[in-house]
Amino acid sequence: MIIDFHTHLDWYLDKNQLYKEVANFSGMIVASSVDLESFEKNKEIAKNCNEKGLKVVPTFGVHPENAEKYEYHLEKLDEALNQSKIIGEIGMDFYWAKDVSKTAQEKVFRYILAHCNETEKCCVIHTKGAEKEIARILEDYPKAKPIIHWYNGPKDVYQLFLQRGYLQTFGCETSRNPYLQHLLKITPKNLILAETDNPTAEPWLGGTDTSINLIEKIYADIAEILEMPVGELEKVIFENGKRVI
Repeated sequence: MIIDFHTHLDWYLDKNQLYKEVANFSGMIVASSVDLESFEKNKEIAKNCNEKGLKVVPTFGVHPENAEKYEYHLEKLDEALNQSKIIGEIGMDFYWAKDVSKTAQEKVFRYILAHCNETEKCCVIHTKGAEKEIARILEDYPKAKPIIHWYNGPKDVYQLFLQRGYLQTFGCETSRNPYLQHLLKITPKNLILAETDNPTAEPWLGGTDTSINLIEKIYADIAEILEMPVGELEKVIFENGKRVI
């Protein structure tokens, strides 16, 4: 079974087309959320899909860009955190989200990590521009189970994440970026997951494919870089995904 470990299904404007594509998809999709509103939308999408026997897993998180919405109302997150078996997308971003208070980002990030630490949940983490700070903060929450989303930061921090056994997602940029290809090659196979970050990542990189089936190309790209059969990669990622889902 193919698993797309990071999408934003609520960002698809044409939901009828989305449901048609998901109906023809034989794998599993993890629908990440960026705030409370998106979580509600993803839960509804998952309900509609899962009633038809399809496999969509909605997850709750607060993207660093939205941290200031909840900085002084952290208790509003509790119900969604308790509902979500996996947490994501969370983290900090000092590169794209420069206008968002670093204090707010860390406060919200730590609050959610405390929940993950207490419940020993997996959590999908956005790290752009804040890699060293995140590495330091994660030390305070040893029972949380981080999954690093689309890492493209310093190699020394990445190696530290690997030493700690954090799972890593690789997506659309991997086939385009020699540095990411290097990171993929040094990543133990038992720490590799795949993602599309649909529907925005591929167009952001200059492509046009926003379909659910884009994950198949990413599997093929990863397999080619690792010089292994796609079928073998599917088995590897499936076993890795079973530890999470």
